[in-house]
Order: sequence, then structure tokens, then C-alpha cells
Amino acid sequence: MHLALCLCAQIPRLALATKLVLIMHHRELPRTTASGPLALRALPNSELHVHGQRDAPLDLNALHTQGRRVALLFPSEDATPLSAAWLARDPRPVTLVVPDGNWRQASRAARRVPGLERAERVGLPPGPPSQYGLRHEPRAEGLATFEAIARALGVLESSAVQQQLEALFARMVGATLSTRAQARAGMVATPLPAAVCGEPLELLYRDAELVVVNKPAGVLVHRGWARDGVPALQRLRDQLGQPVYPVHRLDRATSGVLVFALSPELARALQEALSAQSVEKHYLALCRGHDPSLSCVDHPLAKDKTAPARPARTELRLLGQFERYGLYAARPLTGRLHQIRRHLKHVSQPIIGDVRYGKGEHNRIFRERFDFHRLALHAWQLRLRHPRTGQALHVQAPLPADFARLLVRLGLEATVHAHA
Repeated sequence: MHLALCLCAQIPRLALATKLVLIMHHRELPRTTASGPLALRALPNSELHVHGQRDAPLDLNALHTQGRRVALLFPSEDATPLSAAWLARDPRPVTLVVPDGNWRQASRAARRVPGLERAERVGLPPGPPSQYGLRHEPRAEGLATFEAIARALGVLESSAVQQQLEALFARMVGATLSTRAQARAGMVATPLPAAVCGEPLELLYRDAELVVVNKPAGVLVHRGWARDGVPALQRLRDQLGQPVYPVHRLDRATSGVLVFALSPELARALQEALSAQSVEKHYLALCRGHDPSLSCVDHPLAKDKTAPARPARTELRLLGQFERYGLYAARPLTGRLHQIRRHLKHVSQPIIGDVRYGKGEHNRIFRERFDFHRLALHAWQLRLRHPRTGQALHVQAPLPADFARLLVRLGLEATVHAHA
């Protein structure tokens, strides 16, 4: 690089309580567009570890000490968004582990590096899409590793830290693109093609303070990195032209009712209502098995193998049956990870199409016999009181076309209409 483009004198030295641990695949180290190492230069309390080398396997169990809280920044369905509430649950300083590289390299590190299975999985809070073009991002939600680090430290440390790092990243992008003869005056922004913005979401309810949508199956609620498709949050934000704040989650494979607030304050109020069990959520689940006497599953669930089990209850009602299969209405009374799916597995009534907790034999039957290729779980109805007005709201999400066609073939569509 030309000396005029060198950034060494412009790199801040930010002494933070948060310790950054960057994990890079050995093939990423020589790449000039790898942005993670620049963060190491700016953060003295950081370290680099290399994975993917057969003769030098990586083990990060030593990161777990009594004095620090270890968090893995990686998008997944079980990741907890970084927030002030998350920080308040544990006062210890954070060791933030960030896997760098392409999606495949980063996901392998998250799964395979010893020690990371013990880390708390965290995700980024909602934010704008990247405006930089350092690397081609095939998805609108794609972020450079440096951007992800800056946004995470904005929560863990302060907005001032985030702003300093983002300013440094902007200079890095400008310098890198200049060497490619692509720089223009100042920072270069790469417009996103319209094709990556995602289809508009079906609005089930909207007022000046909250919006309820019908989420399609296969769509994540929150931002991922580069290969998760356009998340519902970003679709709705672009559709409405204003910020939106998710109140709760649905698994990627689950369709149906999803609530967003139009302000952080209302989002917190609705989340408190969910925690207090004053919001009713009802799901439809097609399962292998049918038991009219099954009315409730009261079985503790743990977030992962290292976490303690917490109380979990799901109310169930059999609506109808077809051969060996039953259609249940399920109401979770607690909000544990994959609660309905895990509870139905626990009582030997696994949901059709569930590749994680279900039965492969029955999933294949529905693919081959009924051309049904998804999880048969739909967030059907939501009942709550508006946190501002006190108005009782009852929102129902129509079944997706593929699920509706399946119930018609099974002769169960009338059962759904009877209980709507």
C-alpha cells in the first residue's frame, strides 16, 4: 500500500474492560480484506487464535475463569441479543469471542473449537445494514467482522467506543478501495440490489405503536451474517420505512404471528408482559401420534448441556387426527428455547418436519406422500392487552399455503376453522 494510505497513525488505542478474542481460519490470515485484525490493533486487551490447522488444534477452555464472563458473538436461533438487561444479569467483565472468516469457516469454529460450547451465545441488537463495500456481501444483512465487533462493543462498553471504531473502519474501507482504483471522494458506499431486500411481510395488525406480521417459515427474526436470508426485522423496517423492535422470537422454521414495537419503550413493556404470562400465544402443531388425554407437559428444559434446567410448561389440546397423526393446539406458558418442539418430543409426539427433535421416518413420509417439506408448526393466535391503551387484541395468522393444503388433504382444515 502507498505510504499515504497507511492507517497506523490513525488507529486509536482503546483500553477496555471487555477482552476481544478473535478466531480466524488459517486461510483468512493472508487476505487483505480480513477486517478483524484491524480491531486487534485498536484494542490492546485482545488476542488472536488460529483454527483449522490439523497439526495445531485450538482449545479455548482456558478462557473460562471465575473472574470473566465468556460470550460467543455468532448468529444462531438460540443467541441472546446483547442489551443492557443481558449485561445486568452478570456483573463480571466480558470476554467476547468472535469467529472471523467466511460463513462456513466461522460456523465450523463455533461448533468445533473446544471451550466454545460453554460460552453464552449472543447476537447483535437490531441495526442498519452495512453501507460498505469492502467485500461483496450476497445478503443485505451481511456485516464485516470489524463492524460486528464495533456494534457489540457499543453495547458492552459505550457508543463512543463504537463510533471511534466505525470511523476507523470507514478509513480502512476507503484506503482499501483506493488501492483498487475504486475510491471516490470520501467513503465509498455500495448500493444493495433490490433483489436482496426480501418480499414484504403480511401485516396482521398495525397502529402507531406496534405491528404484528405473519412470518413465513424459513425466515429468521434477527440479523445473521451473510447466509441467513433477509431477516424479518429488516424486511419490516424497509417495508414501513422506520425502525422496528422485535418483542419476541419465532424459530426460523416456524411460521406465524410475530410482534414488533415501533419504539424501544413499548418493546420493553411487551416483553415484560410476556415474562408475566399475560400474553397468550397459541400454536398449531401436526405430530406423529394423537392422545386426547394429553393436556399439559410440565418438564424443565435447559438452554444447553452446560446450563441448569428451568421450569417449562406447555398446554396441549388435540384438535383432530388422521391415521397415526394428530393436530394439536399448543400454548406455551413459559418461553424456553424450542419449548413446544422439545416438549412434544418428550411425550413421544414429535412434530412432523422437525429435523432436530423429530423422526426422520415420518418426515420422509410427509415429503414423499404429501410433498410437505417444512416444520409443521405455526404460531396461530396471539391475545394481549395493548400496553398503552389497555385494549384487548386478538390476532390470528392465516396458515401458509403449503400447511393449509396439507390439512385439506388430511381432512383437518374444518377442525382449524372450528377453533379459530
